[in-house]
Amino acid sequence: MSLPPASTTLPPPAADWLAGLRTFVAQQRQQPRSSRRPPPPADELSAEAALVSGHLRNWLSQLPQLLAEQDRTGNKRPAVAITTSAAGLAAVERLTAEPRLAELLTDCCAVTESEYRFWCKQWPDADHTLHLNHWAWIKTRVPAARAHEFAAYPLPAGSRHWLFRHGLAGLGNADHHSCRLYAWDGAAAHLLAESFREGVRGLQ
Repeated sequence: MSLPPASTTLPPPAADWLAGLRTFVAQQRQQPRSSRRPPPPADELSAEAALVSGHLRNWLSQLPQLLAEQDRTGNKRPAVAITTSAAGLAAVERLTAEPRLAELLTDCCAVTESEYRFWCKQWPDADHTLHLNHWAWIKTRVPAARAHEFAAYPLPAGSRHWLFRHGLAGLGNADHHSCRLYAWDGAAAHLLAESFREGVRGLQ
């Protein structure tokens, strides 16, 4: 998987943090890994990637204004870690083929949640001086024990609820977290709720 070009607009500390993240991720992805779960069908991955791609396209277009409003430009400009799923990584790679979005992604690195957490242990930045984190990923397998949360959104047999979790950390007043609720019917994802309040914390 290709990585965006090295940053040319970040101040040195943030640029070094981002370069280190990219190197770390490239090394991690070269190592063999075993998966306990078979990959989803291609059409499901494609639908997931399309949703993440549409979300990121919109968010990236807003990023320059968000940075300006929070006084994070010039020598305060942060790197951006986009945490997402395998489908989201594929979506970001396709976005880099578009010149306008490729420019916006210059100071970004798309990673999985585990890659991001491991890197932050090596180079901590808890106060987000060097980076901000935007997450955008979909939980496509919701445990049956959580079924009561979706009582207001019943589904026909064969459909599943998808939780599109997205948010931002490290940009002061612009920080947020939210979740969209979709129904996946095996062929397409349908929006059920733009803002859905989950009954659990974390990644469950």
